[in-house]
Amino acid sequence: MSEERIMDLKRRVYSAAKDEGARVGMERTMEAFEESTLHIDEYVMEMARYVRDLKAELRNRMLDLAMEAAEAMERNGMDVVIAHTRKEALDAVIDVVGTGKVIVKSKSMISEEIGLREYLEGMGNEVWETDLGEFLLQLSRGRPSHFVVVSMHVPREGALEVLRRKLGYRGPPDVPRMVAAVRDFLREKMLSAQVGITGANAVAAREGALVQVENESNVKLTGSLPPINVVVTSIDKVVPTLLDAIKIAIVESYMLGGTPPTFIDVVSGPSGTRDIEHRLVRPAQGAKEVHVVLLDNGRSSAAGSLLGETLRCIKCGACQLACPVLTTVGPSWGSGAYMGGIGVLWTAITKGFEEAGPLSYLCAGCGICEEYCPMDIKISDLVWEIKRMASAKLEEELGVADS
Repeated sequence: MSEERIMDLKRRVYSAAKDEGARVGMERTMEAFEESTLHIDEYVMEMARYVRDLKAELRNRMLDLAMEAAEAMERNGMDVVIAHTRKEALDAVIDVVGTGKVIVKSKSMISEEIGLREYLEGMGNEVWETDLGEFLLQLSRGRPSHFVVVSMHVPREGALEVLRRKLGYRGPPDVPRMVAAVRDFLREKMLSAQVGITGANAVAAREGALVQVENESNVKLTGSLPPINVVVTSIDKVVPTLLDAIKIAIVESYMLGGTPPTFIDVVSGPSGTRDIEHRLVRPAQGAKEVHVVLLDNGRSSAAGSLLGETLRCIKCGACQLACPVLTTVGPSWGSGAYMGGIGVLWTAITKGFEEAGPLSYLCAGCGICEEYCPMDIKISDLVWEIKRMASAKLEEELGVADS
C-alpha cells in the first residue's frame, strides 16, 4: 500500500467535503431516511433475523448453491455462466452482446464492480442506464454514493443542471417534470435496444429463479422489452428457495425505505405461453433469450476468512445512510462500486486488502453502522482489522516497523 495512494484519497475527500451541492443532497436524503425508519416494526425485524441466520448458514455453501441454481435455470431455458473472476464475467457478457448494439441497463452494484458499462462502451456499444440515479451519474460521469440511492449526493439543483446540459431540458426546476423528461428519453432507448442488462437482489436455487426489487419499473422493462436479457449477479445472493429470496427482497426494501417494494419481479426463464393446448411456446411478449452470469470474484475465498460475515450483507444500504462520514464525503470514500464502511469490506473481498487499506482510514469507528445493519455484521470491527493490517504494511514500507 503506497503513501501516494493514501494522499490521492485525501485529496478526493477534501474536495468532496467542500462540495456544497453534494452536502445539501445528502442532508435531504438523510432527513427522508430518518423518517422512513420509524415504520420498521417487529414483523420486519423477525423476517430480518430469519434472513440473517439463513445467510450465515449458507456462506460455506455458495458455490454448491450456485451450481444447483445454474442447473435449475438451464432447465428453465436460461444460459448460465459461473464466472470466477471479473475477466470471466466480462467475457461471458461480451460473448452474448457482441459489438455495435444499443444496450439498456438497470442498476447493479455487481456490474459496477466489474466496470461493465465502460467495458461495453469500449467494445463499440451504446449503453444507457435506465435507473434515474444511475442515469444522472452516467451523464455527469459521477460515481455511486450508495448501494441503492446511488445519486444521494446529487441535489435537485444538480440534477436540473445535468439534464439541461446533457439532454437539452428546458422545463422548470420541478422534480416531477424532470423525471418525466428522463422517462420519455429512456423509453425510446428501451424500445430500440437489442439487449437489456439487469441484476438480481436474490437467486432461488431450487426454482432457478431471479428476484429483482424495484420502484421505477425500469428493471421489468429493461429485462423484457429487448429480445435478449443478460442478468449479472453474484454467488452470495443465491439462497435455497424462492420464498427465501422473496424474504430478502422484502427486508431489503423495508430497511431502506420503511415500506414494501413497489415491484418484486421474478424471472425464471424467457417469456413464453401455454395458452394453446397447454404446450409451452417461446418467446411470447418478453425477452426470447435470458443469459445469467453468476460472479464469484473473491467471495468463495472470503467465506472462511476474517471477512466471511460480510457475505451476509444484502446491500440494503441502511448502514451507509447512518454513517456520518459517508454522508459527509459521499462517493469519494469508495472504490467505485462499494462505498462507506461496508464498502471497505466489499472492496477487500473483490479487489484485495491493498485496495481496501487506504479506504479503512476514513472509518471513524463509531459503530453506528452496526446499529442499523439488519444482518448484524460487525462492520466497524472488521474495518478496524483492515486498518490495523494496512498500518502495519505502511510502517513496513516506510521502514518504521518495530524491530
